[in-house]
Amino acid sequence: MSESNSNEILDESPEDMEFLPYEPRMKPSKPDSLSVKRTIFISFAFFIVLLAWSYFNFKVPLLLNDILIGNPFLDLIKGLVMAIDNVIAVILQPYFGDLSDRTKSRFGRRMPYIIIGTTTSVVFFVLIPFVQFFAGLVLVIFLFDLAMSIYRSASIAILPDYTSQKVYSKGSAIQQFIANLGGLVGFIIPIVAGAIPGLSGVLFDAIGFIIGGTLMLVLLGIHVLTVKETPTGDKFLQLSDKKIEIDVDTYKAKESIETIGEIRKKGKILISYRQSIKIVRNHRDFAYFLATIFFMYLAFASVESFFSSFAVQYIGIPESAAATLFIAYSGPMILFAYFVGLLGQWKKVGRRNAIKIYLIWLIISVAIMAFFIVPMIYKNHQPILVMIMLALTSIPWMGFIVISFSILWALAPEGKKGIYTGIYYTFNQAAYALAPVIFGGILTSLSFLSDYRYIVMFPFILICILIAFLLFLPIKSGEVKE
Repeated sequence: MSESNSNEILDESPEDMEFLPYEPRMKPSKPDSLSVKRTIFISFAFFIVLLAWSYFNFKVPLLLNDILIGNPFLDLIKGLVMAIDNVIAVILQPYFGDLSDRTKSRFGRRMPYIIIGTTTSVVFFVLIPFVQFFAGLVLVIFLFDLAMSIYRSASIAILPDYTSQKVYSKGSAIQQFIANLGGLVGFIIPIVAGAIPGLSGVLFDAIGFIIGGTLMLVLLGIHVLTVKETPTGDKFLQLSDKKIEIDVDTYKAKESIETIGEIRKKGKILISYRQSIKIVRNHRDFAYFLATIFFMYLAFASVESFFSSFAVQYIGIPESAAATLFIAYSGPMILFAYFVGLLGQWKKVGRRNAIKIYLIWLIISVAIMAFFIVPMIYKNHQPILVMIMLALTSIPWMGFIVISFSILWALAPEGKKGIYTGIYYTFNQAAYALAPVIFGGILTSLSFLSDYRYIVMFPFILICILIAFLLFLPIKSGEVKE
């Protein structure tokens, strides 16, 4: 199939869509403008996602420590359990994303999934600490991960539905800022829970999940009351055999003339997978970029999955104090998110050099952690030095994230930014799925060192970043197109 035919298949023209007889429930923004207030309320859906995941990633490894105490394969098992959500995400998120594209509902396309997914995930989220045996805990975690996958795609996709493409970058920046505040709140919950007197045992473990679940439901209520999606049907949820879109200028719903069956017969669904393979094979710079992304997220996903265990077992601090380390890590990322991106816009530096600067900064920071700070803090109960170094590490990490998206979209030809972004997230999620398993296996092989085995965490991260740096060097494009 020719390149031109592929483009025609991937992009559905407006002439192939017809408006549905439903009036918008929100007033459209002025042409090419952004309603900041509305964008903030829309972002609450993604806020809920990161709030839940941040607390889940902090607390679940500690619960597994208690349940699997004495098990020689503890770290490998923890890694496998923590990888479940990412495996489910890779498999099911595209599926639920496709369903929401074809949903007829009086609440709109995305809202039914946000409502069902959030309420269901809260049930299993709150149940997690009450299940005190391994098989039951894994089952509840699996059901929680499954419920989260119902609405994770919808929580992000709802933004471009009601945002003009010309201001999408600004809207996306607000969405990321609000969502990462949710992640920060998730890290504050253990501190709040630890400050409540008289808690012990299961109740101590459960209170944080109860607080988190309550916040998720309150934020869902605010989201539902403030975000009025355009109706696409008359019932709560009914699947259409046609693709439905929202016109960003009028907020009216449009329905494809073609059915899903006709699309499959023409190969429109499979063509995106074939093109993905072709793009990676033929676009040298993009292939190196994807490899860089994989190793960077392999490094930092290992931190997220095992850092709470590192703090409690290696440093020897309580859970509430361990949560402050996550705040030291995520707080500067949020504060500097806008400013770190400016370096890539400076013509004297450029995007590629900015990435190299941030990678070198990361290499230096992580090397200091690996060879100087971490050996000093074993069981000394003093996390101050770690907090400082985490802050100094999180800033260039956010710089890498922000500028890498600019390079991604610059590498993508016109009309193919969607498929390039999809390939990016495939490598991103693959790293998140593999990281806890790989590093968990490394920790298991060093179990004879007891708690001291966590000494290898930052050397492992350093090796991943060094590999990413070397893979990034051959990239020759990605700068601002004049």
